[in-house]
Amino acid sequence: LMDLGGKYTGNPVNLAQIFNISEEKATEIWKENKERLLIGKETPKEFLARISKSLKSSVDVNESYEVWKKLNRIEKHRVNWELLDYTKLLRRKYKIYILTDTVDLDDETSELFNLIVEHFDGIYESFKTGFKKTDEEAFLHLLKRINAKPEECIVIDDFQENIDAVNEIGIKGVLYTTLDQLKKD
Repeated sequence: LMDLGGKYTGNPVNLAQIFNISEEKATEIWKENKERLLIGKETPKEFLARISKSLKSSVDVNESYEVWKKLNRIEKHRVNWELLDYTKLLRRKYKIYILTDTVDLDDETSELFNLIVEHFDGIYESFKTGFKKTDEEAFLHLLKRINAKPEECIVIDDFQENIDAVNEIGIKGVLYTTLDQLKKD
């Protein structure tokens, strides 16, 4: 639903700006350190403090947290409105949920976030559930919450590793590349 500009953009790019490091270095740091943050075992401020310490940075954690929140705000031009509109059509016949790997940066207070979420029957965020999408448990948790069996569900995702994870437990996964492709699939 969101165009973040590529596979490892978003949070790594934000970290690059916060710590004044290269995007490559920030991507490496993000990949190696995101787990606890994504599953809610670490707050964003704790994460920033840990990264700041490892980089021997003098960046103020509270200030960097505020910067991260600003950088992370959902921007209207990044929303795939055509895909979001397609969910309305699908919702006439199906229940539709969001399962997202996300960081607790107060997005729920955003008017745009709420506009997006109202298109779905529920949202399950990794930092609240304790499971990230590549973990089989994330999907099993969701199935239990929505009272569904794997064979009754389809997961649409733009990352192959998430599709692989759902296929392992018997859910049909569809790799999203374009809306036309999704409609065909």
